[in-house]
Amino acid sequence: MKKLTTKKSLAAKKQNKIITIAILCVAIVTGALLLTPTDSNENIDQYLYSEHALIFGNENAKVTIVEFFDPACESCRAFYPLVKSQIKKYEGKVNLIVRPVAFHKNVGPVVTALEATKMQGKYWDALSTTLYNQSRWAINHTANVELLYPYLQDAGIDIEKLKIDMKKAVIAENLAQDTQDAKTLKVLKTPTFYVNGVALKTFGDAPLKALIASEVKKAYSE
Repeated sequence: MKKLTTKKSLAAKKQNKIITIAILCVAIVTGALLLTPTDSNENIDQYLYSEHALIFGNENAKVTIVEFFDPACESCRAFYPLVKSQIKKYEGKVNLIVRPVAFHKNVGPVVTALEATKMQGKYWDALSTTLYNQSRWAINHTANVELLYPYLQDAGIDIEKLKIDMKKAVIAENLAQDTQDAKTLKVLKTPTFYVNGVALKTFGDAPLKALIASEVKKAYSE
């Protein structure tokens, strides 16, 4: 999987910092530059959504959260239950699409494994299992897919089939598109959220909830 050219700079920022401080520093230093499209008039839907990205929740919901995430990202793990709770809260009005990016060391095979679980119809189970057990397979911010396989197997995934599917060209193509779309949107940190195409400019749980509430109100007031 092709790595984003900004991976080293991101890793340098996060080195020797606890995750909460890292999030705050990135938010202050980069802020809207990283989260706002280069051209506010540009239709960014083609970069947010893709045919291979699955939808969690009601497919007909009028509000869609798009999250660019790294499975080894501690903040992604922390925010995942919150995002799912928002989908539950709005009862069919909100859904979720996740787009992976590989920022952490050796996380490429983990991202590939997650993508390949779609061929077994187990993607969302695999994602929840991967995030829940993150500390067991991502040690010192370095991923090891071999340590993840037993947990995926416990989630009902055929690991031998998974390893075969991971080598298929379509998997590489899908991940290449995710990477390119992230580059186009200037996604340099995870998680990065968009709600109905509106970027979350101030990172945090309260701003994310407020943005979702605002987009739900707009979408369902018509």
